[in-house]
Amino acid sequence: MEIKILAVFLLSSSLMGSVLAQTSVSIGPKPDPQVAQLEMALNRLNQEQQSVYQQFQMIQDLRRNEIQDGHPLIVQGPPAMGGVKDAPPTNYDDNIRLQRERQERIQKYTDDLNRLYSRYAELGEQKKTLLDQIMELSKAPGR
Repeated sequence: MEIKILAVFLLSSSLMGSVLAQTSVSIGPKPDPQVAQLEMALNRLNQEQQSVYQQFQMIQDLRRNEIQDGHPLIVQGPPAMGGVKDAPPTNYDDNIRLQRERQERIQKYTDDLNRLYSRYAELGEQKKTLLDQIMELSKAPGR
């Protein structure tokens, strides 16, 4: 019995909420279509800027891990001499290639971070322009 009462209560409250939402929209003044369009563009820029920021954070972590993971390459030798037992002998050319690849990855991450930072700042400027336009339209008499 209690479950039925709860279900009826939830159903009636959700219906009442949708009725109130519809009436509240129709009571207020109609929004300016130009302002509404600018607000939609602003929301799109906010979403894109958030996406760029998340990409920036991920690449920053990758770069940080790559830099921190730059442990010295394994040198074959007896354990008493600092080598690792049963490790394959390292080849000088392989070591140089691995170091070069690591440096290239770090540089690529750095370039990507710079590009994303620039894009984030560009989106911020576009948002500022849209906000200024919205404020001007809101202040305009007769609107």
